[in-house]
Amino acid sequence: MKQRIISGVIGAALLTVVLILHNTIVFPLAFAAIVGIILFELVRAVGGLQFRLATGAVMTYGILYLILGSLLQDGMSGTAGVIVINVYSVLLYVCLSVLFWDYMRHPKTFTIEQGAFMISAMILVTYSFTFLITLNHDENHSLFYVILSLCGAWIADTGAYFSGVALGKTKLCPEISPKKTVEGFIGGLVSNTVLFALIFLFYAKANGLYFGLFEALKAGVLGLVCAAVSVLGDLTASVIKRQKGIKDYGNIMPGHGGLMDRFDSVLFVIPAFYWCMQLFPIL
Repeated sequence: MKQRIISGVIGAALLTVVLILHNTIVFPLAFAAIVGIILFELVRAVGGLQFRLATGAVMTYGILYLILGSLLQDGMSGTAGVIVINVYSVLLYVCLSVLFWDYMRHPKTFTIEQGAFMISAMILVTYSFTFLITLNHDENHSLFYVILSLCGAWIADTGAYFSGVALGKTKLCPEISPKKTVEGFIGGLVSNTVLFALIFLFYAKANGLYFGLFEALKAGVLGLVCAAVSVLGDLTASVIKRQKGIKDYGNIMPGHGGLMDRFDSVLFVIPAFYWCMQLFPIL
């Protein structure tokens, strides 16, 4: 427990520094590194590290895509913007080509399941964190949106944990995650719904923004959606671990596991947060 607390505090401190420097190059570089590590952990989980070219292509795509995304949204327009967009396409083509080249080089050991998983992980992880870069470029509420999109999963997880401990009796999905309960799941939904409404309320009042009943309802629905999809991310990551017979994706955070263990739910929450805010703006 002591080790878990220490690594958690260090992780929180590092994340705080990155958030404080969210208007600098530190932000995209830090999350590009996180994407690279998560992809490394996922590839390792399916035994893909032996295929070095494919592993390198997957990690390169995730890292460079986030950095390019930040450059594109930092005001590049005209010819420069078109060049970056074209580089996106070239990057995907080259990385997929390298992966399939490695697949061809190992016809007896590199399975189609491993290749499909590596491509899926490469696209999903990169896709998710790209929206974090986009949220960070919001003209008015960038830091608030970034923090809430990250915390949307963690708040729900905390609410589910305490609800499950206090009230949990009915197993939610014992074959995947024996400790999760229906009561905990409902508690996570409720806590996220209420806390999102309150967080938006306090933020709006602190910044002199209008926040009525309709806005509160939209904020609550946003919290509800984020809590629901966070469970999807958590359980999906758990299924992979069970099928591959591993306890954690890594040990970069002693007591917590790997970065994938910390960000599995976040991968699904960030896009959901972004699209909900696009379809139903609150502030």
